[in-house]
Amino acid sequence: MKKLISLICSSILFLSLNVKSQEISIMGWVGLFDFQKPGWEKMVDEFEKANPGVTINYIGTPFEDTLNQATVAMLGNNSPDIIQVVSGWVPQLEAAGGLEPINNHLPSATINKFAEGAVNAVSFGDNVMALPWIPGPIVMGYNRNLLEQAGLDPNNPPSTWDEFTDAVNKVCALGDDIYGVSLRTFRHPNSAHWSIPIIWANGGELFDSDGNVSVNTPEVAKAYEWYRDTIKNGCSPDAFNVQETIALFGQGRAGFIFEGPWLRGLVNKLSEGNLTVGSNADIWISSMPASADGRVRQIANSNMLVLSKNSKNKEMAAKFIDFILGNAETVEYYYETSQQPTTGRLDILQSGKMANDEYLQAFVDVLPFSSAIPIKSPQFNAMMDAVIPSLQDIINGGDTSKALKSADRELKRIGF
Repeated sequence: MKKLISLICSSILFLSLNVKSQEISIMGWVGLFDFQKPGWEKMVDEFEKANPGVTINYIGTPFEDTLNQATVAMLGNNSPDIIQVVSGWVPQLEAAGGLEPINNHLPSATINKFAEGAVNAVSFGDNVMALPWIPGPIVMGYNRNLLEQAGLDPNNPPSTWDEFTDAVNKVCALGDDIYGVSLRTFRHPNSAHWSIPIIWANGGELFDSDGNVSVNTPEVAKAYEWYRDTIKNGCSPDAFNVQETIALFGQGRAGFIFEGPWLRGLVNKLSEGNLTVGSNADIWISSMPASADGRVRQIANSNMLVLSKNSKNKEMAAKFIDFILGNAETVEYYYETSQQPTTGRLDILQSGKMANDEYLQAFVDVLPFSSAIPIKSPQFNAMMDAVIPSLQDIINGGDTSKALKSADRELKRIGF
């Protein structure tokens, strides 16, 4: 018996010593928000249990810093295996040669489970460079209580840009501590990206009649002067970043906000349960306001996962991406604990408990029709960076025509 026990122990030791040890690193901001942590930790734990010897090394980086840190790491051939990005960053990272095609490691049957438009936006030739993780169609969130106090019907939120502007002004008039809308206007490319639906709602485009990228148009001027007037009238704070805009809305102090599916979890957290999200509750959502011609156009700021070209564990890293996006049990647990979807796979989004979630399905319905990358260019983020100083100049009282001409000159300088 002693020999048998000794043999078993030796066998276990032999097997444990021969389990291949691998570390998969992932950079992003998912673990920096308390409401997302339980779901994320569950994913990591379950994957490590299913893959003995594999350790997931999470590298937390704030959203505003992630692109720069990822780019520096890629240029130094020291990038993490997987990076959490937003769709607009993918062309830039792909052009820099830092990404590995995901379809080299995952079958087409898996990739076809995602919305075609979302995948096409991050595909270059035959190479799929990213997959949607946290889907992010940007819609209009609104505070039903404030609308009612302002004499508006919360069951019929504004559907056109003129109606929206009127509603913002009426909510703003409720008091000094209340804002009509919480806008992103801090000096970051993301603020310019968020202005695109507002340009669309004012009848504008990002291209001129010859197909050249241009912001020096009457429609963009109208949109950016709307920012100026809204802030000047005290109806939105000035120079607010992502966290500040959401915090203001989550405190119940703003009538409107433009945000993605993560809004519900953030409102629940920031209001400490004082505000609830629902079609008959405190906070609800609607599509973006339409332009004068009746068109409704939305951006999709989806969080995506990319695989690093210099990853030494590409197959295992791809396996982890597949697990994050496709393991129904952990995806549903993440949803239950954060009230946020954590996959772009339509088959999972439309099944289980998520299928009966009115809030979530409102986003799923618009997902195939939202623009993931309005301009598919490696310079898209640089373009947004070139535009935001002009928006801020106009907000601060600068000459609109001069500011937009300056932006166009900068766009031409960087190749647009």
